[in-house]
Amino acid sequence: MTNYATGFCIVERIKGFEEACTWMQKKLKPETAVGEESDHFWSESQTKALITMLNDGYGIDEISATLGKTKTQIYAKRRLLAKDGILDKPVPPSEIKNLRKGKFILLVEQGESDVRVIADEIVCSNTAVYSYAKEMGYEINKGKVIL
Repeated sequence: MTNYATGFCIVERIKGFEEACTWMQKKLKPETAVGEESDHFWSESQTKALITMLNDGYGIDEISATLGKTKTQIYAKRRLLAKDGILDKPVPPSEIKNLRKGKFILLVEQGESDVRVIADEIVCSNTAVYSYAKEMGYEINKGKVIL
């Protein structure tokens, strides 16, 4: 037996199977295998915290720091929760870009020309607004979109 197996057996005899499982999870390095998605290293409280943080709009970096999980583990868990219908499926970056382009066009047509205001409204960087303007055939001069 390995040292972990021996320790598991000792904890199981003293505290029971559930406590032994919890003990073993703390001892093992919490990494998922490459390409494998697993719930193995997620406690119920961590899963609830992940769901809450995702619903509240926290970024992956903040979630990773708070829960002590790698980004890969968080993405994998989010995919599993979306597959089970607990979370909405994440919006692909290409779709987010298309939504922002649509909002950009709408704002410009409504008369908004300030790049910073547009960037704040569509939640992106000023550089992205320059890119959207170029794609749509608009010019930008001194931080203003010109039709």
